[in-house]
Amino acid sequence: MPEKILIVDDNMDNVDLLRKRLRAVGYETIEGYDGEQAVSLTRERHPDLVLLDIMMPKLDGFEVCEVLKKDESTRHIPILMLTAKREVPDKVKGFDLGADDYVTKPFNFQELLARIKSLLKVRREYRRQLEMERQRALDQMAEGVAHEVRNPVVSIGGFARRIIDELPDSDQKKKYAQIIVKETERLERMVKDIADFRNIPNGGRQAENINEIIDDALLQVDQLLQQKRVQVKRDYASDLPAVFVNRRSMLIALMQVLTNAAEAMENGGTITVVTSAVDSSGVLVEIIDTGRGIPAKDLESVFDPFFTTKMSGAGMGLPLVRKIIDDHQGTIHITSRVGEGTRVVISLPAS
Repeated sequence: MPEKILIVDDNMDNVDLLRKRLRAVGYETIEGYDGEQAVSLTRERHPDLVLLDIMMPKLDGFEVCEVLKKDESTRHIPILMLTAKREVPDKVKGFDLGADDYVTKPFNFQELLARIKSLLKVRREYRRQLEMERQRALDQMAEGVAHEVRNPVVSIGGFARRIIDELPDSDQKKKYAQIIVKETERLERMVKDIADFRNIPNGGRQAENINEIIDDALLQVDQLLQQKRVQVKRDYASDLPAVFVNRRSMLIALMQVLTNAAEAMENGGTITVVTSAVDSSGVLVEIIDTGRGIPAKDLESVFDPFFTTKMSGAGMGLPLVRKIIDDHQGTIHITSRVGEGTRVVISLPAS
């Protein structure tokens, strides 16, 4: 997916020019026209970079920079400041407040573009390192939970079942034991989900046709699709390059996304699966449902372990999908609108 750049300048002509030039080279843009908008749009939309003018109403660029760099949720977003001022003290002040780079107006667009690319490259590397550290921590956590929780849960469930067998149906304690069994079964499923997260297959990769893997995934979830009265539309490109994947793990990822899509449609609906080539360098898989959608406040958290909007489950489904896609050097991106549906876009490099 294209990287997002927030452009903030009180001069509408400047914003319009930058918007056109940046979109022409493939970036997505968001526009703001004063300092307060700069802060609110950054917090709401989480752009990959902020192009920030200094002389603005309400809050100037220095004040915006200071606010964003003190906020834990935005401080790692790079800020490139734009100004007509040439004085060294102004540049020093910007850097002291956390600005990542500085361009003086009037600027050469090619120079500005080079600085943007450099800052975005640093941000991508930071996010990659952050994800690697997070993945290591999750693996350690999953190993500990699976080992320490599984045995006690199995014992509790076993003893509760024995109590159920020995008590008459009229005994109130039998109902309590049945509740214990039901809850231990839920915990056992959670432990299994956590163990699956840790033990996904990562070897044995070979060149595969992604269309065939999707068809296999759809076959595996066919019973659920029928139960939910979900129709499937396929729009496959026929000339796709092969992808170099572990078929089993990629099948798990696609089944999880399709399952989520089906479960989001309580009264029937449609899942559309689209595949396309990205030049010769990769493949895009889009899975679009007409379900209930995901609220904007939850969209940032869907890949967090243990986050779930369901009544049951460990919330390990999408983190598992992301881990599989990351292991294959791919990307996954989700957009959604409440009441309209959700689109999941998976990008995989060609073999």
